[in-house]
Amino acid sequence: MAAQPEAQKQPSWWQRIFTTAPRGQYAVDEKQQVVKENEFVIMRWNLWPGADFIIIPLPLWIDIFCPIFAAVYGLFVGWLGAFLLTVCAWRSLEANYLMNRVVDDTWEDKIPRNTDEERRLADNLQHLVMMCGYKEPMEVICQSIDSLAAQSAAHRLIVVIGLEEGTPDVAEKAARLKERYARAFKRFHVTKHPKQWAGGREIRGKCSNANYTMRAAVTRLEEYGDLDLSCTLDFGAFVQGSTTATSCDTDSIFAPRYFENLGYQFLTSPKAKEVVWQAPLYYNHYLNDRPFYVRAIGIMRAAYMLGFLIPFNINTMSIFSFSLDLCIKGEFFHAHYQMDDIIYTLTCMQALQKRVEILMIPMPVISGPPVAPPNEFSEWFRQSERWTIGACEVFHYFVVKRRRYNCAAAMSYGTWFVIYYGFILCSLTLTGLAGFINYALVNAKRNTIADMAEHTGQYPLDDAANTGVMIAGFSSLAWTYIVFLIFFYLDREGCKLIYHLKMKPQGAEDTGFCQNFKDWILMWPSLVMYSCVSYWAILKVAFYGKRVCGHDPSSKEGLKAGQAMGEVLASETSTAEGASESDA
Repeated sequence: MAAQPEAQKQPSWWQRIFTTAPRGQYAVDEKQQVVKENEFVIMRWNLWPGADFIIIPLPLWIDIFCPIFAAVYGLFVGWLGAFLLTVCAWRSLEANYLMNRVVDDTWEDKIPRNTDEERRLADNLQHLVMMCGYKEPMEVICQSIDSLAAQSAAHRLIVVIGLEEGTPDVAEKAARLKERYARAFKRFHVTKHPKQWAGGREIRGKCSNANYTMRAAVTRLEEYGDLDLSCTLDFGAFVQGSTTATSCDTDSIFAPRYFENLGYQFLTSPKAKEVVWQAPLYYNHYLNDRPFYVRAIGIMRAAYMLGFLIPFNINTMSIFSFSLDLCIKGEFFHAHYQMDDIIYTLTCMQALQKRVEILMIPMPVISGPPVAPPNEFSEWFRQSERWTIGACEVFHYFVVKRRRYNCAAAMSYGTWFVIYYGFILCSLTLTGLAGFINYALVNAKRNTIADMAEHTGQYPLDDAANTGVMIAGFSSLAWTYIVFLIFFYLDREGCKLIYHLKMKPQGAEDTGFCQNFKDWILMWPSLVMYSCVSYWAILKVAFYGKRVCGHDPSSKEGLKAGQAMGEVLASETSTAEGASESDA
């Protein structure tokens, strides 16, 4: 099969700005160039949507046929949700305690150097950092790269910025970035991803960009002789090579010792080539200036990362790290899908034939929320819809590729995926809302239920039983609001860590009592709004299938240029030692 078009020879001026395209074995993405004729893309997407269409409205009508089942079902769903959120809060508090305990620890001095092999691995350790972008403002991109330049392990970083061919003024941006950061890292590259490089079925977005960018980066490492994927035997155990890879966005701000901790874990973990690493994500990038529904979902996603995604190995999110060997074994990224983080977990499962364990980097990382003043609601709606559609298409991928996974791993992962994306994010609040509506309609439906009971023998509950059911139902909501208080506490603790690590100026993300109280009260309505958007997105997937699956990047126009990192680190970047080599 022929190499993709970007592997062809380019003019000399183009090579000076952009890193050489993928070559050799990395220039051919055979699996993703396969053309599927007569592909039926609608009905096979309907398994998950069909389940949600049954579960969510059930409380509104099932009591007509069986009032006792309706009462038990509503209480079961409400208290199951409260229980899962309580587990999430508990695991999040544990993670927060760990981060506070090690926040000032250093890790470079803890890397073992007792044997020649350990010294070789420690001395050759390097971190490939891939940052994909499209139309983000230059000040936002520079703020993110500045946080990399401030790393205690910056001399070990190979930073690759993956821009799209359609990025406005792409050559000018690339030249400015290379001029500013050429000597800030071990190496610094910029790539330009051509449209549909991996074939006609490629979906534009981070997944396809990451697929191209990572292949280009690995090609460059191989040319430099830095592609260390060797495994040597040491008393019967495998010892990994010395290269990690990290995927991040252009609005990511890293803690100063992120890569120092990653290197320590990578060199000391016996399963370093079979795991991925995820740092807790906080969306406190001017989150206190956002409307209540944006802030509520940001706080919720941060808590769900700590309490669900990491401890139960569901999937990584936005900013994650892994061994370069695992990336190559999993055939990089799947360019036909938009959710690079979730789909990467599944491709790694295929490569390893087992669940992929997610280990936590106990360092906060800031990820910017979607911001587009003055149209914040439309931007929030658009991104919430995209996240759900992305989860649906990954679920489809998981189902059609189920035979490629270990059976036990597939059952375990599928169960948690449906619980998290189908129940917690979509069905939980809407089913509860349907139950509350049903409580309000109980008197209006009483005659209908009584008439139906003559045929079914299922008589309506008496007033005392109905009152008990309502009290128990609203008690689950009250318990949920107590859990929301813990989520707000975790957000405040996250801000303290961010200030302590000088990732933001002191007080930049603070909120007053009135705003916190208002946002706390509106937390459940915000989740209902999010679930309504998710339900609408699932409907679109049910009717349109693959045709609605595309990457619509979130707007970052409203993110202000960073004062904490931008001003403090600009001088550090300009004076960074230039002993390392750059691909100029």
